Amino acid sequence: MANSFVRYTGNGNTTQYAVSFSYRDQADISVTINGVATTAFTFNGAGTQITFNSAPANLSSIEIRRTTSQTSRLVDYAAGSVLTENDLDTDSNQGFFMSQEAIDDANDRIKLDNADFQWDAQSKRIKNVADPTGANDVATKNY
Repeated sequence: MANSFVRYTGNGNTTQYAVSFSYRDQADISVTINGVATTAFTFNGAGTQITFNSAPANLSSIEIRRTTSQTSRLVDYAAGSVLTENDLDTDSNQGFFMSQEAIDDANDRIKLDNADFQWDAQSKRIKNVADPTGANDVATKNY
């Protein structure tokens, strides 16, 4: 199970989808439908669910993903300043969330099987494969 995103398949009727992972701020959440970013949704009061303005189409791919800033620190410590629990939690959560996101991204890739060191597509289709040019290249059904 992923720690920083959740994926759903639309059915043309459902508008509400759970946000099943922790996040710092709603601005850190991105939502895509069929790979296209959308802002046509609202969060419930607890921030644990989003409601789309209109139901995503049947069989559409919906992804709700947390993306924590990797370019700017959320806390800047200063010598002689008062160290608060909130500052420590914010700083720690930023690092923790970035780690979860990196692990989720790594787990969402083709991997080597430890038993025989062969590639494992984890029951996913491989698409956009070019026509083979060598004897040991992968080939599509079309080829």
